[in-house]
Amino acid sequence: MVLAGRGAVDELRAALAAQRALIEPRWQGDGIEWVETTGSGPTAALAPFDWDVGLPLPSPKRFFFPPRETLLRWHGDAVEEVLPAPRPFALFGLRSCDVTAIAYQDRFFAADPAYVRRRAAAFLVVVQCRTACAGGFCVDVDAGPFASSGFDLALTLLSDERVLLEVGSAEGAAAIAAARLRTEPADARTRTIRGEVEAAARASFPPRPFIARARARLDAGEIRDEEWQALGPACLACTGCTSLCPTCSCFTMTDEVAAGGGERVRYWDSCLLEGFQREASGHHPAPRPGDRVRRFWYHKLSADFVREFGRVGCVGCGRCDVTCPGSIGALRVLERLGA
Repeated sequence: MVLAGRGAVDELRAALAAQRALIEPRWQGDGIEWVETTGSGPTAALAPFDWDVGLPLPSPKRFFFPPRETLLRWHGDAVEEVLPAPRPFALFGLRSCDVTAIAYQDRFFAADPAYVRRRAAAFLVVVQCRTACAGGFCVDVDAGPFASSGFDLALTLLSDERVLLEVGSAEGAAAIAAARLRTEPADARTRTIRGEVEAAARASFPPRPFIARARARLDAGEIRDEEWQALGPACLACTGCTSLCPTCSCFTMTDEVAAGGGERVRYWDSCLLEGFQREASGHHPAPRPGDRVRRFWYHKLSADFVREFGRVGCVGCGRCDVTCPGSIGALRVLERLGA
């Protein structure tokens, strides 16, 4: 269906904010962050409609898989499982790459009760990308620029300034009904315009044939050990990439003991850290930095994981390239391996 313009989007945001916490990308200093808002500000002041500004640097995974969470709590001999009780929330302004990543995490954490509870509380609103963001390559890994599934609602700003609204779930349809928005059906001409906007978005990405070449070499087992070892010294094990990556899911657990009791806590971890894979015997299956770099990118880009997760683990958001001090984020690695 079609909304008359951005004013109707503001009505939608206000309606969502009346029912749940509304979390949107907002400019904070020099960057974009996820911020809880009231839904009262105009969309013109929001990052989602500034089409060429790129993504919030923090990915939305922390809303479902937080950096630290308590799993168990005990006192004396009494032990209780700790499960979150999240209030309903809406992530408004997600991009296609991040919605794709959430679907990927849904499969990984499908049996995790804490994740499932947070995910059930979430309402996802996508803003379709009309142009490539700097460093993004979602189009090369089938993660964008337009999302086709995984959302409750999706918004596309058309060339005539109307907004196309796509409903992706029963919850999305209920939200539209509750908001009592003024809409009109999308006719054939509107659908044609939507197709033109998506085609223009795809055409805005620069050609990067090295991505397909690198992935083909990886799947064929053609990348030599010395190529991986050459990348190893550039990894400083800072964990910036794994912290920002929307599909990274490595964690560790620790028991934090206090007087008479304690908690079992789950923290984000990183497979790029030397101690992550080291076994209790002292054996390490990835002793060199290049071995750990190989393991990381194999998990992100190899077709071996498509059977389990339905797609490769990289969604082309480009966050790792932004944060890596050693300049071995996804695009740099793909360029070197596909040269």
